Amino acid sequence: MGNIKNKILDISSVGLTDMVGTATVAIFWFYMASELGPENYGEITYLISIASLVSGLALFGSNHTIWIMTAKKVDIEATVFLITTITTLIGALVIFILFLNIGVSLVILAYALLSLAIPGFLGRKLYKTYSKYILTQKILMVIFGIGMYYVIGEFGILIGIAASYTHMIYPLIKNARKSQINFKLLKERKEFILNNLSLSISRTVYGSLDKLIIAPLLGYTILGNYSLGLQFFSIISLLPGTAVKYLIAQDASGIANKKLKKIMVIASVIMAILGITVAPTVLSYIFPKFSEAEEIIMIISLAVIPMTIQSTHFMPKLWAQERNRLIFYHAIVIVIVQVVAILYLGSLYGATGVAIAFVISSTAGCVFIAILDKITEENTNDKEKNQ
Repeated sequence: MGNIKNKILDISSVGLTDMVGTATVAIFWFYMASELGPENYGEITYLISIASLVSGLALFGSNHTIWIMTAKKVDIEATVFLITTITTLIGALVIFILFLNIGVSLVILAYALLSLAIPGFLGRKLYKTYSKYILTQKILMVIFGIGMYYVIGEFGILIGIAASYTHMIYPLIKNARKSQINFKLLKERKEFILNNLSLSISRTVYGSLDKLIIAPLLGYTILGNYSLGLQFFSIISLLPGTAVKYLIAQDASGIANKKLKKIMVIASVIMAILGITVAPTVLSYIFPKFSEAEEIIMIISLAVIPMTIQSTHFMPKLWAQERNRLIFYHAIVIVIVQVVAILYLGSLYGATGVAIAFVISSTAGCVFIAILDKITEENTNDKEKNQ
């Protein structure tokens, strides 16, 4: 009974943190959207997508490496921290030279802090510490982001976002100092780390490429509507993100959580229904300028179901077993499907086509990883029988 109670408390801690954090960020961006309007909001989204892309590439999949290795008590943090610090600084410098925008470069550095500090908390199952740092960052983002916006305009939003991550420097350095630089560990796990690199690149591209394509293809106004729809979607899709954050370390420790995973999938269906029925009404009432966002959220709400299925039943298990090559294949499929769908459907149907592309890519990814996992399991079982 005590073990079940602890599980509930742990996942409640992660879930509540993500819920409050996502709601805080959503409120922040909703406020910014109402202030900026669709076109300017789309432009800010475009710049942040550039920062997300570069920071994701510079990290070389270090966040997942730290997450899994920490859960398995492998002392790798200092080594990873050294390498990614250098690559992130280079990425931030290159972007500053290309765009002459210090705000984007600072956001790149800030995202690196998040991606290096947080996995260590989750890998060690320090869920309360995770909650403290995440919620602090969200609150600071609202304070600094809105404050800097009124002081220096749109550029200030980027500066404020970057400033909200500075408190993560301390735990990152503290954990790195407890660790020792050992490049031999990287060599011993080079296949896992290289797969993480490939996966990081593909997932980063997936998370940013849609915005980077939409802006030149359809303009900042449609990108603004699409981004606002994604903000609503981030609220109803809390479950997949929470599932992965909680279940990876659990699966890595040999804890299956089968009943919990089933409950999460059922909950995702309820969230999809709410996204289709309630969210569009709220959005149209609060943001009358974002006329196309209402239909976007109705469509993309369906994606929460396949996302939750893959985030509960496949991703934690694959990460725990260090079968990240399969996750890499999954990410590649999603990227290809989404890019092709955006280019084709976006050109034909505009914002609606982009939303449909989002659902198609999410569903394709879930089906693909399920089939791939089944084939791999069958091959593994056959090998064990033949031995």
